[in-house]
Amino acid sequence: MANMLDYLDWRGDIPFSADPFNEVDSLVLSEAAYVDFEGIVPGLEEGAPTDSPHRGGIPVVRIADVVRRFWELHNEAEIQNSGTLYKLAPYVLDKLCTGARFGDMMVGGYVNTVSQEKNEQMSAITFFLSDGSAFTAFRGTDDTLIGWKEDFTFSFMKETEGQKSAVNYLNRLYGGRNCGGGREALEGKAAGHGTEQEEADFPVRVGGHSKGGNFAVFAASFCDKAVRDRIVRVYTNDGPGFLEEVTETEGYLEILPRINSVIPEESLFGVLLTSRYYHKMVRSSEKGIWQHDALSWQIMRNHFEEADELSEGSTLMKRAIEAWVYGMTPEERRDAVDSIFTLLEDTGMENVSEIAAEQFRSIPDLLRAYKNLDTSEKHKLHETLGSLFKSGASFISGEIQERIGIR
Repeated sequence: MANMLDYLDWRGDIPFSADPFNEVDSLVLSEAAYVDFEGIVPGLEEGAPTDSPHRGGIPVVRIADVVRRFWELHNEAEIQNSGTLYKLAPYVLDKLCTGARFGDMMVGGYVNTVSQEKNEQMSAITFFLSDGSAFTAFRGTDDTLIGWKEDFTFSFMKETEGQKSAVNYLNRLYGGRNCGGGREALEGKAAGHGTEQEEADFPVRVGGHSKGGNFAVFAASFCDKAVRDRIVRVYTNDGPGFLEEVTETEGYLEILPRINSVIPEESLFGVLLTSRYYHKMVRSSEKGIWQHDALSWQIMRNHFEEADELSEGSTLMKRAIEAWVYGMTPEERRDAVDSIFTLLEDTGMENVSEIAAEQFRSIPDLLRAYKNLDTSEKHKLHETLGSLFKSGASFISGEIQERIGIR
């Protein structure tokens, strides 16, 4: 079975002029967005030296220089000891600079914002491709508790701080320019970066994995109209949906036909909340929650291997979670998220992988943190867990009754 690393080995030497940008390319660049580019890729700052390379008005660096600099700052032991799902992303980055497809790519616009005060984690990077287009990739949930907490706020907030920052990123990067680009420009433009005028008109693709996919769809829907008109495609790879009110807005409905959603057959993330768009289901070499790892998704030539249907386990989990979420008011959902993450944050641990690595050794910290909660916080936590167990038990009981013909 082949994954995106194999794809880069086998097809990384095929230029976009021979095989246009596809869904696998979007996943490759979305995975690369998990790499720590701090001190390597320039941001959106204006005032960079005018004699340095620029694309779309921002300073950029060549992908080969990015890879070289990354390994000057990091080593394999550090990468291998990471407990995250995306720890192999640097190896995807490695392969980007070895073939004709991505070898002359320029990279810029790196931002990485993590704010505990705002419950925000948003990171983005933009790749300028040889077909004359740009691909903005939003990073998915990182290893921080802050990042995970923001994921849960999708269940009660129409707009999170991270989503607002994603919208602002697209507007800053692509706003205020000639908007004659878009799909027509992409179809008619020869390979290469072209003239200065063409660079002002380049078409845009946006994407991401996990929460990055959610940010990509949200930012494309709510960015300025002139920017949205330049977006030719939006890719969400196992990204969660939104509250229903979001999917009823004018901007969302306008971008909807341009959204490409891919989820694994046992998806637990991409099926959550409301989306309205079609999900392409793909095969994975993993099982259950580990299918969220994009490196497990199976690829044949320049496309994913499709699965026949969503797994029974994924469908049941989706319904159970929705029974819990929609059984509460938005205020109750907010209290539920706050109570759970207050407990986790009070352990002193800041990363999800840290909690997972500690396993049973973290239980005393959790108990100590629970004792330190005030009465109202303990009450909220009890209500949250009680509601979860009640909803889950009620749902499972109902499913069993229906299957054996009691109802």
